[in-house]
Amino acid sequence: MPTDDDGAFYNEEFYEYVPPPPEEQHKRLGALRQLTAAGIPCALWGEDALCFVHRVATHLFDQQILVPDDLLESAASVLQNECWVRSAHNPGDLATMEMWEPGRGGTVPWPKAIRLAHKDLPPEDMVESTYIMEPMPSPVLLLPQSYYAIDVRDYGRRLRSMVPPLPASNAGILVPEFHTFLEGLIHFLIHPPVLHQRGMRKHAIFIGYLISWRVQYEPRKWPAPGELLPEEEKILGELETEDARWYVNRKFTTRQPFWTPAFEEYKQSKLDAAKTP
Repeated sequence: MPTDDDGAFYNEEFYEYVPPPPEEQHKRLGALRQLTAAGIPCALWGEDALCFVHRVATHLFDQQILVPDDLLESAASVLQNECWVRSAHNPGDLATMEMWEPGRGGTVPWPKAIRLAHKDLPPEDMVESTYIMEPMPSPVLLLPQSYYAIDVRDYGRRLRSMVPPLPASNAGILVPEFHTFLEGLIHFLIHPPVLHQRGMRKHAIFIGYLISWRVQYEPRKWPAPGELLPEEEKILGELETEDARWYVNRKFTTRQPFWTPAFEEYKQSKLDAAKTP
């Protein structure tokens, strides 16, 4: 049965999911509109991009926003001048907070990220991910674009607008094309800013979601190792980065999960090849 790297499986309901209507998406994107109005380029990322753009059935947590590294503090200042305040990371976020790795308890996978909560939230609710402000996100997470090897100014080839179907006021908000999203997630896995097993696992699950929704595997009909389905071949043909082609090809041809040791072996092989005259 189709699986992601966390062992979950998908059924027909997963593929039949319909994202929230444009009106609801618009209400959740207020922080990004504030950034684009201030001239700060940005792109929607994480669960919001999975759900709104790529039609993946997933819960929405902290709204992830990619911005240029050199504009990270400027982006935070823009939002703080509106209706957001800086907030600590949520220690109860089991999806991303490191719990087991010695010496890294309570850390997050994005060391330079800036988290902001809506100022109308009660102080006791600002740290935890909460749905009090729905459909607005309670916290937003500003992430340096370099974590995903993406330039949010690269409109048209790797990123696109959400207009239409969203109202014209969202025209400056960019979202990743399928191959861009996949390449960015894989870059984070292979070149993480810190070694953070929970965060890496969450990104591996996102990869599983994206690929499974795109291919729409039939329940109980899992391809044999080395056997590629037509849609899998199309995905491989769309990928533009060497890291992504290596990762996805291995995923398709082995049908087995692989983790940090395989990434390190792959990176070492690239270094060795570069030294060969």
